Amino acid sequence: MDESDERPESLDRLWDPDLETLGELLDQLQVDGAMDLEELDGFFAALHCCPEQVPASEYLLEIFGSGDSLENKEIFPGPESAKLVWSLIQNHWTAVGDSFRTGDPFIPLLLEDDEGKAHGNNWALGFMRGLEMREDSWEDILDHESRFAWLTPILALIRENDPNPELGPHKTPMSDEQREILLTQLSEGVREMYRYFAGRRQRNAALLLKQAPFTEVKQKIGRNDPCHCGSGLKYKKCCGAIKVN
Repeated sequence: MDESDERPESLDRLWDPDLETLGELLDQLQVDGAMDLEELDGFFAALHCCPEQVPASEYLLEIFGSGDSLENKEIFPGPESAKLVWSLIQNHWTAVGDSFRTGDPFIPLLLEDDEGKAHGNNWALGFMRGLEMREDSWEDILDHESRFAWLTPILALIRENDPNPELGPHKTPMSDEQREILLTQLSEGVREMYRYFAGRRQRNAALLLKQAPFTEVKQKIGRNDPCHCGSGLKYKKCCGAIKVN
């Protein structure tokens, strides 16, 4: 039996050959405050769990840290390079969503340090950044004692490196065993949150579809205008960069 037939379908995104390219591009952008690949994975997980849809034009600004990141000429010398990173981000967005829809256990994408250990702190930070984009819509979890437990391992990983020792989850450095337990609880909690909000996501999506009027895209759009696809990029760096042969 082929190895790909044995692993859960939800893990497919971890073997995506484009992940390395996306990770390298995000690492270069971190000087401007962009997320790294692990943080992006947590961020997208929260947005997929969220009962309220967050448009790409809004969440892209959070990913890049500032609206000027894609103006970095050393990293993005032309519109094709900006188009590439947008395509890679969209592919990962879809992959995270697909991993939830398989029904398999949700496995976060965690980067390893030089010793080959995965810590999960950045993933937890990314998840909370995603939650905070629509914090009011999460009140059913934030204000409920038993459901709030789903967030406990995420908060513990965020607080691990807090400079205030009173906020840390452990008086001594976290052991490998303790971290493994937290990461397992994180995986289970994220899956529960996705399931809990499933009905509200479907109702909100149906409502948006019903309310959205049919509009025609402008025949003429300025190269520096926001792209009509909703990516949040300038037209010249997005759909305008596509050349028709």
